[in-house]
Amino acid sequence: MSKRTRLSPQDREGVGIFDGERVIAWGTGDSEDPAGSFVAATDQALYEQRSNSRIPWQDVIKGAWEQPDFVIDYQGQSGARRLRIRLEEPRDLPAAVRDRVTDTVVISEYRELTEGAGAHFVARRAPGGGLEGIRWAVVFDAGLDPSDHLLRSKADEVLGELRGSLGV
Repeated sequence: MSKRTRLSPQDREGVGIFDGERVIAWGTGDSEDPAGSFVAATDQALYEQRSNSRIPWQDVIKGAWEQPDFVIDYQGQSGARRLRIRLEEPRDLPAAVRDRVTDTVVISEYRELTEGAGAHFVARRAPGGGLEGIRWAVVFDAGLDPSDHLLRSKADEVLGELRGSLGV
């Protein structure tokens, strides 16, 4: 595959990038994959051509470069999802994804909820968004039951404290 230095208008249109979004990085898929793949990171979201996905940065949990695959964990409509993309030319896509995801984090704190176990409390916002658009996630340590009423009550208390400290 040739080393292209610019994203073509056809690639931009083919992956469905919204008008007004600025492309900051992109990568091309495995030429051995008959379905092909093209991935673009904009200032607002990650686009993947094969699955016709647009994933806003505030929904990306993490991105990992597991050569030759780029793995994206994200929050979908029905819960946590994973997108695995085989990239022939990753270019600077992994670094751009890391930077964009980090930029959405307002606060990330670990708090103990029971003796020796707890949860991560993470507040995130859309790129360029203010404090009114913050969404919170609570990720419990392995072995904790999030449906346990006492545990949920403690987590809700901690969440209330954190929200109060930010004024949201």
